[in-house]
Amino acid sequence: MAKLITPYVFRWEEVEAKSDLERLRLVLDHLPDEELMGKMEKHRKWRRDDYPIRPVWNSVLAGVVYQHQSIDSL
Repeated sequence: MAKLITPYVFRWEEVEAKSDLERLRLVLDHLPDEELMGKMEKHRKWRRDDYPIRPVWNSVLAGVVYQHQSIDSL
């Protein structure tokens, strides 16, 4: 039988009891995306920046948390 190596960060009941805004804050605070953001920003350096990477990424995450059906519905 496999053992659980990493303990749960949150109990699901606690997450469900929170508001959408609180759940978004949990995602933004605990998602280990800094390395991804750094690589994307490095890749884009000296190119057009019509849509800054971090705000767009945070919008996509918000769409997932708020259960939007598409990017257009954001």
